[in-house]
Amino acid sequence: MPRKIAGAEVLLKVKQNETLIPVAGQQGMTINLSADTMDVTDKTSDGWKTYMPALKEWSIDQDVFYTVGDQSNKLLLDAYLNGRTVVVDVLAGEEDEAGSIHFTGEAYITSFPFDFSLDNAASVSMSLSGASALTVEVKEVAP
Repeated sequence: MPRKIAGAEVLLKVKQNETLIPVAGQQGMTINLSADTMDVTDKTSDGWKTYMPALKEWSIDQDVFYTVGDQSNKLLLDAYLNGRTVVVDVLAGEEDEAGSIHFTGEAYITSFPFDFSLDNAASVSMSLSGASALTVEVKEVAP
């Protein structure tokens, strides 16, 4: 039966060795999918510009409370500082649920700003940019 899912159910996980670990302190997350287009307008397009698909890209914006002593925060900061990729995994829905979407890919952390506001918990609003194709698997829905 179709159901809506809460954003709180969807977690960003990163691979450490062969284990997926949830990123600690997660708040908001946005997965950005975008594509460029190529202008293929010619003299026969009746004065209208025409386009075709070109390169695609993806990124993730993730807000977290910085969690002292947490392994996932250390792994992400180390990857940023050393210019290494991380393997990311996001599942929207349950693994065996019809219509669930599973995103996996390799990404570079391109931004890792710390916020140490007086009136808030310490946080990081990191950005990850795809370093490879994003794998998107949608679980089949029975007719």
